[in-house]
Amino acid sequence: MLALVDCNSFFASCEKVFRPDLANAAVVVLSNNDGVVVARSPEAKKLGIPMGEAYFKIKRFAEHGAVKVFSSNFYLYADLSWRVMKTLEQWTPFVEIYSIDEAFLDFTGIPTDDLYSNRLEIPEAGYGSPIAQGVCARPKATAHTGCGIALGHRMISMVKQWTGIPVSVGFAPTKTLCKVANETAKSRGTGVCDLMDETARIAALKAFDVGEVWGVGRRLVPQFRRLGIRTAYDLSRVDPVWMRKNYSISQEMTVRELRGEVCYGTHETPEPKKSIQVSRSFGDATDRLEDLEEAVATFAAKAAEKARSQGSVASAIHVHVNTSRFRQGKEDYYSQGLMTGFAVPTSSSLEIIETALATLRKIYRPGKQYKKASVILLELKDAGVAGSQGFLFETDEHRDAERRESEQKLMETLDLINRRCGKGAIFFGAEGIEKDWRPRHDTVSPCYTTCLNELPKVK
Repeated sequence: MLALVDCNSFFASCEKVFRPDLANAAVVVLSNNDGVVVARSPEAKKLGIPMGEAYFKIKRFAEHGAVKVFSSNFYLYADLSWRVMKTLEQWTPFVEIYSIDEAFLDFTGIPTDDLYSNRLEIPEAGYGSPIAQGVCARPKATAHTGCGIALGHRMISMVKQWTGIPVSVGFAPTKTLCKVANETAKSRGTGVCDLMDETARIAALKAFDVGEVWGVGRRLVPQFRRLGIRTAYDLSRVDPVWMRKNYSISQEMTVRELRGEVCYGTHETPEPKKSIQVSRSFGDATDRLEDLEEAVATFAAKAAEKARSQGSVASAIHVHVNTSRFRQGKEDYYSQGLMTGFAVPTSSSLEIIETALATLRKIYRPGKQYKKASVILLELKDAGVAGSQGFLFETDEHRDAERRESEQKLMETLDLINRRCGKGAIFFGAEGIEKDWRPRHDTVSPCYTTCLNELPKVK
């Protein structure tokens, strides 16, 4: 038995946790640079505010007090996400974090009476506090059919009590069916949907549009409809072999998963990324090379840290800058990027920042009002494998084992400090201090859980 736990309107829910006065208010969260709507509370959805709507189009709602608008506060969202995931681990050690607001849980092999009895010490409130009594009496068995509803409501209650975040839970034997179950729980307003039973599964699939199935791309929907495939149930009845021959192996796996056959494992280690991109739009356009250098150095440092976190080294770097498309009447639109290779694949922030800045200076044109920059690390390789190889253009400096070891220890120390003391606790001078280019966050909320100076005040 698998479960998908999805946080409801996650970013908007995070903003409400420390603002009881907004419990029933319409809340929207904006993207980086306060551009478009990326999250809406249920109340905001009822007002007809669409996802991706430009902020200036809904500004009138905010000015009249109908909607409370927040800039993205990813420090707060990441910390509350971590708390939700740690809470879910009270139920099973097999928690696979799928995204910042979603996780798959695997209950396979856990006896039913352990889930519903005192033997599974699930805290009632507060970390480490054991429950007083079980949910209900169940005979000892490992078949979980029919037990998901009570279990799901218990999980919803605990996550809400411990973190303040509302969630929906969908139970099923496969990941794709878990997605169907979770969406069904939301659409029905029940919060929980159990599709372990075949009768319930068929009923849910018949009511589920094929375009909403996990793994079915937007371009495939018109083709499926022409074939008479309109619901998830229709798709589940297609011959998997025919689907593979005419479409792809991933579509075959989707069909099999809808039938209850497990194709996507729950304990698989995610594949390391082959490239890493960090980009931001600036709060205000700038023509100063110094501002661009600070931004590119900051993005390069973040990209290098991400590469080290997955044990990878980069073979090349791509730097790109551009002006705003919406100012073509005032200036010619300029968009330029350039790739530079490393003599030896690296994850050193020192080398990556230095190369990124040298690349930026080659594409910078004075007098342009730049609005965005991006840094991409390309052709990422396993650090252990790359370290044992020789490279055509490596110099004596690259072969200096003592220097490379010293630089590696420096990077490890840098990452350790930032993990323990918070991101940005220590950084490179090239990243700047004032950072006048940084994205606009005019309505950002306090970092209630990660900054001592912004702890919530109880009055």
